[in-house]
Amino acid sequence: MVRLLLIAVLAFNLFACASSPETETPPPTPPVAEPAPPPPAPEPVYEPEPVRELPKTASSLPALGLSGMAALAGAGALHLLRRRIR
Repeated sequence: MVRLLLIAVLAFNLFACASSPETETPPPTPPVAEPAPPPPAPEPVYEPEPVRELPKTASSLPALGLSGMAALAGAGALHLLRRRIR
């Protein structure tokens, strides 16, 4: 940006000197310092939602039914094995 400004000033001085050699050109303006860029915004911090507990609505009835079905399957398997052995 500063280089472009200096080149523009030099080009202006060159054309000004070529058109009227008697006139005095004003001194070049000092380059303007660019303001420092603002610091980057902090990244948002990920905060997980608090863990919610599920309500205690389940019962042990399905486990009881599953154990009953396993008992029936075991009894059926024993019955078939006994029949085969005889």
